[in-house]
Amino acid sequence: MILGRHVTIERCFFPLMVVSFFYASTVHAQLPTTDVVTVFNNTTKKNQTYRGKIVSYTYDELKLQLVSGREQVVASPLITNISSQWNSDYIAAEGYMFERRFERALISLKQAYTNETRDWVKHRITALIIQCEQNMGNWHKASNQFFEVLLGQQNNTPYLTAAPIVWHPLTSSGELLHRGRELMKADNPLKQLVGASWLFSSPYNDDAIVLFKQLEQHSDKSIALLASAQLWRSKTPLAKSEDVRFWDQAITELPKELRAGPLHVVALMKRGLDMHEEAVLTWMKIPVLYPAQHHLGSEAVYASVRELMDLAQYDEALALCKELEMNYKETTAGTQAARLESDIQSRIKARDAIKQEGDSS
Repeated sequence: MILGRHVTIERCFFPLMVVSFFYASTVHAQLPTTDVVTVFNNTTKKNQTYRGKIVSYTYDELKLQLVSGREQVVASPLITNISSQWNSDYIAAEGYMFERRFERALISLKQAYTNETRDWVKHRITALIIQCEQNMGNWHKASNQFFEVLLGQQNNTPYLTAAPIVWHPLTSSGELLHRGRELMKADNPLKQLVGASWLFSSPYNDDAIVLFKQLEQHSDKSIALLASAQLWRSKTPLAKSEDVRFWDQAITELPKELRAGPLHVVALMKRGLDMHEEAVLTWMKIPVLYPAQHHLGSEAVYASVRELMDLAQYDEALALCKELEMNYKETTAGTQAARLESDIQSRIKARDAIKQEGDSS
């Protein structure tokens, strides 16, 4: 099973994509011919850099043949960044993903995969292809590619964030419902979790909840926590302060790349307890730390706008609403941006009129 270990330092590629994009686009001519792996040293509490040729990269470790010829093994959880000589299609794809042009990114990624010879880079590109499919709403394709291609290449993948687990309501097609039910019947608990997450708000919701309750008892702690968090999607209005405290801690026990969904659930709990500012802070971790979670990010930004409106922080709400419209316009949440902006503008106008009337009296 690929989930069963606590990870304390983020080492997945996707949250680093914005930094990587700017690096690639501005200094491509200076990119190293060797691979550069940056690792956090727990003893010195500083980053340490290794240069050489990456031999393999798994969930547990990365093997690097140093320039000196010696083999260096580093723990994957400690890796903070990887730089290499990416081909031009790969660099173009990163740019398109940064611009949220996922269809165009997908074309470049497929070309980059064809032109790439290094297995660890091809695996990395496959994970990005899956992320693009998710961001375009192609959950069925993303699932097939994750379980059949990515895990077929390497079962012990370092790119768990590509797992197509859903944390927001989906518009379920017949194909999606069928595939979700197939996954729920699989022997693999991660497949079961993915399938049930798709069917949460569907006519098969009750079946999904039964499966989540079973997976909540799974021996793999990450599977159990993710299943438990999924169950809370249906009962956030019942949350108490002690539930929030429990989940604030429980999330830290998950691999960092799997925390975005549970953060969304905890933010919903906080909103139900009138912890509005805390809810916004929790929600905003998702687009900031997990920018590749495009649809979930849009839900988090939308919810944060609504919370800020309830707090009468209209200027902040307006700024965030413009981000929703600019960066997530094709998502379900993003389609609400124009209506929200109009509402906020009306409230700002009313607020300013009251203030002006007070100043003149």
